[in-house]
Amino acid sequence: MNKRIALTGVSVAVGSLLLIGSAYAGLGDAPGYDAYKSAVKQTFAVQNVTKQMNVTVKDNGTKLLDVQSTVKADKAKDEMSAEINLSGGGASQGVNLYHQDGKQIVKASDNDVYNIIEGNEWKGKAGEHRRQAPDGISAEVENVVDALVGNLKDYVTLSPQADGTKNISMQLSGSQIPAVANAVGSLVVKQAASAEGHHSGVQGPFGDKLQGLHDSMPKLTQDVKIDKFDLAARVNADNRIEKQQMTLTISGKDAQGVSHEVIVAADFGLSNFNSTTADHVDLNGKQVKTIDVKKHGE
Repeated sequence: MNKRIALTGVSVAVGSLLLIGSAYAGLGDAPGYDAYKSAVKQTFAVQNVTKQMNVTVKDNGTKLLDVQSTVKADKAKDEMSAEINLSGGGASQGVNLYHQDGKQIVKASDNDVYNIIEGNEWKGKAGEHRRQAPDGISAEVENVVDALVGNLKDYVTLSPQADGTKNISMQLSGSQIPAVANAVGSLVVKQAASAEGHHSGVQGPFGDKLQGLHDSMPKLTQDVKIDKFDLAARVNADNRIEKQQMTLTISGKDAQGVSHEVIVAADFGLSNFNSTTADHVDLNGKQVKTIDVKKHGE
């Protein structure tokens, strides 16, 4: 993927990654931790599921980016379909993704062309990743997570409900934020700000409209730190996470010394556990273009 699109993705994804990382690192040997980890493991064990995710990015109170997506994933059949809509920076873009019959297919909503992503090197890495991806959380991962436990376990709240569901929450701010999370967050944000875009064949499905999304993202380069993190998860009666809301607040200054407060909010929903079927696209009679990732480079 070209760095221009990747940078926009990093600007959004860094929040989610740090949120999830902080959530795991902040859970200790406590009822909230045990309940959350058990629900995560039970959710990972699901063979197919429908995922809905909404992500917004605000800078100093102004909404810069809005991402809405619905993903239908089937691990047993190694199939996936996704509908993603992005808006911000004066631009909007819809994208449909499919993984079917061993092919990766991408289509922009404003284009009739279905792009088949190929490249032996890319396929090999993707296939290897899928083969190695665990169906659950390994004991080794649990040991690493448990080793990171500190006083953050005191901030996890577990609230069992009368209907068998559970509400789990955590709020961290200021000095409660782990130093390692702040260090990693600062590094990722700065790397995203310094990345330079260039054209590649993979950009074809999206065109130049996403450049506006990229340009609208604040480029934090100084005094970058995580100020606040909130997590709220709802676990259903089957011990699966069906809803999770996360908010990350990052502050810093750009190269001109202007202060920014960036808020990344993510709302996840999971449904149709073990009853989801990925959408398929029939390419017969469609305009099809093959993109060789190895040829164009990343």
